[in-house]
Amino acid sequence: MKKSNLSVSELLNVVVDFFDTIEGCKELASCKFGYGFIARSTPNFRAPKATSREWFGLFGKEMPAIIKITKVTNAKAYDYAKAINRQLDRQGSNAEFKSDAMSGYEWIVPNIIKRATESGSLQLCVTFKNSDKTKFESFYIVADNTPHFATSAELDFIKSHLYEAPSKSVKQSGLGIAEDDILMVRNYKFSNIIAIDKTPRIEELWKMVE
Repeated sequence: MKKSNLSVSELLNVVVDFFDTIEGCKELASCKFGYGFIARSTPNFRAPKATSREWFGLFGKEMPAIIKITKVTNAKAYDYAKAINRQLDRQGSNAEFKSDAMSGYEWIVPNIIKRATESGSLQLCVTFKNSDKTKFESFYIVADNTPHFATSAELDFIKSHLYEAPSKSVKQSGLGIAEDDILMVRNYKFSNIIAIDKTPRIEELWKMVE
């Protein structure tokens, strides 16, 4: 079980100020090496209704609140279409890829921070390839009743019930792009961002929750 200099409550509730982190966001958006962030997210699970008895047996509840805390270092924020076309050009293919229109959102900081046009909520959008040096590391908090870092038994159970989304883009692989060069995207609500900074500072903060 993890022990922390940052309380579980802080990890669940801290929200960075957009204006305090705008320069870091711009550096990250330029794909400048060495920036990262720490964020909360709510993981998806395989058929939680079908496994409700298993959840109840361990947690005393059919579906407890589980929060994932993720550290992302050396993050990237590519222009999606341009990055794919650069890859197609490198492999000698026709660089004519066009991405779908971004429906319901507009860029505040291009390629990294977007805003929902109706609600005004912000999202951080990170893009990466397996061939990049972008790294992800996570742990889990059981946020029900008395919030706590998941015990070893709880962690094993959580990981065994996670839903695993397909790792490949059918469209990109259909263009002949190798698995290590396929561009992937992950979105995080800005209200769930705990910190954005240069990678050494992110690593320093992460040590406080180990």
